[in-house]
This record gives sequence, C-alpha cells and structure tokens, in this order.
Amino acid sequence: LGEALRKLQAPLGVYGINGNHEYFGGVEKADAYLRDHGITMLRDEVVVVDDAVTLVGREDRSANWRGGGGRKPLGELMAAVDTSRPVIVMDHQPFHLREAAATGADLQVSGHTHHGQLWPFNYITEQVYEVSRGYKQVDGMHVYVSTGFGTWGPPVRVGNRPEIVKIILHFRP
Repeated sequence: LGEALRKLQAPLGVYGINGNHEYFGGVEKADAYLRDHGITMLRDEVVVVDDAVTLVGREDRSANWRGGGGRKPLGELMAAVDTSRPVIVMDHQPFHLREAAATGADLQVSGHTHHGQLWPFNYITEQVYEVSRGYKQVDGMHVYVSTGFGTWGPPVRVGNRPEIVKIILHFRP
C-alpha cells in the first residue's frame, strides 16, 4: 500500500483523514505510516491550499470513545475559516451533514458506509445515513460518500462496487 500511496501525483499535495478502523489498530501507528508515505494527515485541522481552497480535516468520531483525545466541534474548526473561498470538509463518517452545511462548507467528502458492503445491508445504511453512497446536495452543500475499495469483516462485497473516486473541482470567481 505504501508504495502505491507514494505514486499519487497531486501538484498541491495529497491529504487524508483517519477513519474508525485506524482506531482499532492504533491510530498513531496508522497516522505515522500514512505520513511516511506522502499523505498529509489532517486531524481536526484546517489547511488553506494554494491560497485558493480550504480543507477541513475532521478527526473521526471514534476519537471520542477509542482514545485520541476526542474531536473538536465542527463549529470550532470553522470559526476562523474564510468562507469566501471554497471550503471542503473531509469527515470519514457522514453524520450531521446539515451542521456542516450551516457552517458554510461547500463540499463534504466521506466514506465509512461501504454502502452496506453485503446485500441487503445497504437497506440498513440507507436508513442510518442521509447519504449512504454517491452524490447529494444537502442544504446547498455538495456531499459525496464513497463506498470505498476495502471491506470490513468478511473480505467480500455483494450488491455494490468498490470505488476510488476522482473528483475534479472547477471554481467560479
């Protein structure tokens, strides 16, 4: 995995956030591994990239009960963010989408759901999450939830496809 990560080419950097499974195996170890392989990890941090777009990387909700010191409220992270430039929130678990929209975020990207991974569990994730997979607008904010390419539990998927998403953004002045 590490060598594949090093091959990612992004002129303005490659950014990531932790998810719940990093807490199962040791978040500090996972975080260090990703950093060592060229990923700038954001843990409740805000970064302005190329003076053009703001990335808000959330600590995973698991930090509240699995160590890691908890996570900051989104409002606290967004308090000093200049919303006149595009704001992208990266939050592994797609909860509280309306809260993110209310803070002025333009786009939230998430994962976590695997869209149920095995049919018929997708019916459950569709009830738990406002967006279980794919694209939706929520209170004016764009949301994309990826089904991801990995698995949890059994190493199999039934009824949904793994994906690696490439999002190309064009900003209007």
